[in-house]
Amino acid sequence: MISLQKSFYLTAKNLSYFCNLPVKKALLLDPRPQETPSLRRSDFVLKTILADGSEIVVLLEFLSSWKKEIPLRTLECRIRHILQESLPVKTFVILFLPSPKATYFYRDEEVHFKFNLVKLYEVPAEEVLEKGPECLLPFLPLFKNGKSLIDEAERKIYQAGLSRQSKADLLTGMAILGGLVSEEIPLKLIQRRRDIMIESAAYEIIKREGYEEGLKKGIQEGIQQGIQQGIQQGIRQGLLEAIELGLKLKFGARGVKLYPAIARIDDLESLRAIKQAIEVAKDLKEIEELIP
Repeated sequence: MISLQKSFYLTAKNLSYFCNLPVKKALLLDPRPQETPSLRRSDFVLKTILADGSEIVVLLEFLSSWKKEIPLRTLECRIRHILQESLPVKTFVILFLPSPKATYFYRDEEVHFKFNLVKLYEVPAEEVLEKGPECLLPFLPLFKNGKSLIDEAERKIYQAGLSRQSKADLLTGMAILGGLVSEEIPLKLIQRRRDIMIESAAYEIIKREGYEEGLKKGIQEGIQQGIQQGIQQGIRQGLLEAIELGLKLKFGARGVKLYPAIARIDDLESLRAIKQAIEVAKDLKEIEELIP
């Protein structure tokens, strides 16, 4: 889901819309090494440059359904990034599905913390379809009345002056997210637009999770797994790119020779450890010892 994320999760236009911020540019920060196995991160940590040139850190958490621990987890992430980045931090939780228990604050006898809770299901889909850029259309099924506008959104994507790859990513994204609210949306899109959707990297997730063969069996679980898998793939790719650059800059050709072996590593914690080691290592052997 790497290309899918770049297409609609991390664009400045989407960040401006969801967070109501005048975003000029947003850069995904590399994940920091974990201090403990339980340390929690937001889905996306973005160093954001606003229209006036000021910089802030935006924490984005995407939730398909509400969990009671979200406010406290959100507070934990916010405090950690204030200390790490020494910049103002704004926190946004994007909630896909309705929940009567969803809240935008945490309070106990010592702390009162508020964050920004964006309930997609309360935002009129008509507004997004009429005024929003194409990169918002994959989210349309989750907006209020969005299910009734899927056909129009599909046509808008198909007729847009975008590359075929972008159309494939957007249509596949709409199929994945649409499956959270209706079994029919992914089936319909796959049946009608398979010729384009198969060109999207995210389409492989649909096939692996059995959307074509078993859409009517536990579709929500499969889609949630697909979304989470896409997020993990995006983080892994970011780490690999940082590692490759670090090896090249610090150790030259000798360092680059290690990259193919590192690129076969799936474990994110191992990749984080290697990235951190490159920053402080004095000898290439220190890196080699971390490669399984």
